[in-house]
Amino acid sequence: MILYALTILVSAFLLFQVQPMIAKIILPWFGGSAAVWTTCMLFFQLALLLGYLYAHALIRFARPRVQMIVHIALLAVSALALPIYPRLAWKPVGTEEPTRAILVLLAVTVGLPYFLLSTTGPLLQAWYARTRHDAMPYRLYALSNAGSMFALLSYPVLFEPVFTTHQQTWIWSGAYIAFILLCGLTAIASGRMVVPQPTREASFEVSGGKSFAPSAAPTRRTYVLWLALPACASVLLLAITNHLSQNVAAIPFLWVLPLSIYLLTFILCFEGSGWYHRTAYLMLLAVALGSMTVALGADAGGEVKIFVMVPLFALGLYTCCMVCHGELARLKPDPRYLTHFYLMISAGGATGGLLVGLVAPHVFKALYEMQLGLMVCALVVLIALRIDSEKNWPQQLLRPALMTLAFVAMGTAGYVVYVYRFRLTEALRKPLSVISRKLVDSDNYEDYVTIAILALVTIALVLLFRGGRPRRRWAALGAEFVALVIAAELGHQVGSITSGYRVSVRNFYGALRVRDSGTPQEFDATRTLTHGTINHGEQFLNPARRLLPTTYYGPNTGVGVAIREKQKTGAIRVGVIGLGTGTIASYGRLGDYYRFYEINPLVLKLATSEFTFLPECKAKHDVAMGDARLSMERESPENFDVLAVDAFSSDSIPVHLLTREAMAVYFRHLRPDGILAVHISNRYLDLQPVLLTETKAMGAAARLVDTFDDETTGVFGATWVLIATKADDFDQAEFEASSELTSKRNVRLWTDDYSNLFRILK
Repeated sequence: MILYALTILVSAFLLFQVQPMIAKIILPWFGGSAAVWTTCMLFFQLALLLGYLYAHALIRFARPRVQMIVHIALLAVSALALPIYPRLAWKPVGTEEPTRAILVLLAVTVGLPYFLLSTTGPLLQAWYARTRHDAMPYRLYALSNAGSMFALLSYPVLFEPVFTTHQQTWIWSGAYIAFILLCGLTAIASGRMVVPQPTREASFEVSGGKSFAPSAAPTRRTYVLWLALPACASVLLLAITNHLSQNVAAIPFLWVLPLSIYLLTFILCFEGSGWYHRTAYLMLLAVALGSMTVALGADAGGEVKIFVMVPLFALGLYTCCMVCHGELARLKPDPRYLTHFYLMISAGGATGGLLVGLVAPHVFKALYEMQLGLMVCALVVLIALRIDSEKNWPQQLLRPALMTLAFVAMGTAGYVVYVYRFRLTEALRKPLSVISRKLVDSDNYEDYVTIAILALVTIALVLLFRGGRPRRRWAALGAEFVALVIAAELGHQVGSITSGYRVSVRNFYGALRVRDSGTPQEFDATRTLTHGTINHGEQFLNPARRLLPTTYYGPNTGVGVAIREKQKTGAIRVGVIGLGTGTIASYGRLGDYYRFYEINPLVLKLATSEFTFLPECKAKHDVAMGDARLSMERESPENFDVLAVDAFSSDSIPVHLLTREAMAVYFRHLRPDGILAVHISNRYLDLQPVLLTETKAMGAAARLVDTFDDETTGVFGATWVLIATKADDFDQAEFEASSELTSKRNVRLWTDDYSNLFRILK
């Protein structure tokens, strides 16, 4: 037992330690995008599924001695992949499809070791169950999850801050050699052990108090739930992680926190001590789904603070996963079907990964997989309750087919109500004014009418599907009503995300939307580009104002001041990291040269087809596609007079563009008297101390330019930091409105091997 437990513990630790490690290493290679982690998770889940398939096939079709020989041979071959640090030759050049490139890179670098680590849990548990008929292997599964949990929690605390990424990969590779030895010994012991014959008909107990005889085969419905429940948990895990990373930063902590919660629920539900109490958690699930639904609506307008958003979604994820995994634990089979069970769990996890990591970016036009995930979670849980219930009231729920139809209908109703909300509210304004003039004149009139319509449609739909007779099924009716109202609101949110936009597109790097506020004949009408929840540039539609620099790039902003000062010397060269709408090109004059660096091909497409800053730029200009830092590392010095860094998506920051090594690359491309302009406006992070530390380390000078909104010119309040090699570069009159860069926080110098966002949270 000790050998089995130790091997499973080590394998689980290595399995999850490598995930944030390898993702952090390749993150800068793909622009620091939040989707890097989602794609990595897709790879890990697919590899896990292949590992479980291998374990299932090996146990079912091979004799014990053959199992031992095959597995030991693969373990020996996997050692050839060490050390696991990716070769620099795998760095992208800017034209690759990033999802495919990441999957291939991971397959070559960690594919075989990760595959074999993923086989350890189900394979060793099956060996253990085969050689000890009276022993239950599910506690080994909980032990495996505990090892995984320790790996995840220890990485951002013990490993990431202390060791460089190269050191981390060498330590991991050494530990993997130890795992090969342990697993080999376990395989030999299992292959040689004489299998005892059972002396009695064994049975076992699962959480919830149910006992199953070994001969009881799982039904088709059970197999479906084995797939659907973990798939729901996986979708929510990745969708919530993606949501947090998109709006804060793609960093290991925001990867590890949701994944740790996900694993914790597995441990609690499969440990066997009755942590999952169905009635209590079902009530908490209703609260969690409702809270996250409300938070998603509020966060679309940037109204949720980070100290509220992270705990709220973390607790919501915990509750949803606890219910999904708790219901899954209630369906545990006889050990004879152990590999079937684990195979379906891994298939469910991989299905969730495919939906969020592959299908959503290439099929959906906006980020709404989280809304769909919450809706499907409520649906699957209600279906699971009806199929496997100890109490009477869940048996009174609608049949699965009718329940699914009801959810689709209410989600669609919510979407349609949003799309036609103006027509509906105007049509109801006159009759409602007879009832309450105060309601009609209220600023929230549209919201009140929408809520009332959706509530009435929900009640009507429930009564319709029940034939108009509730028959005192109040508990079932209440559960259905709450779930369907949430589904309607989520559909309403999908409508708000996808309708009313001139253009709505999405790819690996995020979701982009273009919206007009009026017509070209209107003086203040604008066309706006939104990335995630943040305005990434806008242009006046009126021809007379079309080329005015707007938003964060007005004449008095940091970048505007720097460019206008350098223009006094004659023709200039300007570099811009992050294209956006191309607003900075509006400063271009004949004889100037502007070079933009952009990683997202959709941004370039929109900047040239929907906005005219770039096409109408008077200066010579070009766009280098690919990660800006990788592109600049390959280029000869460009001798820029001004280099602007503004490559943030939503409020997420690509950390690799703010490290000491990045600064060295920037100043290699600047003239000796050139100015580096860094845009640091952010809802959640205070980047001033980071740049102050960078500046001191370089012996350079820095000034802060903080401006306010000017609605008359379409300029937003913005914070820029200007950095130059000498302090007297800022003696000119243009810089009089700037101030010295200071900070009350002391932060450690950010490098490619170290960064810490906790210290700079607002």
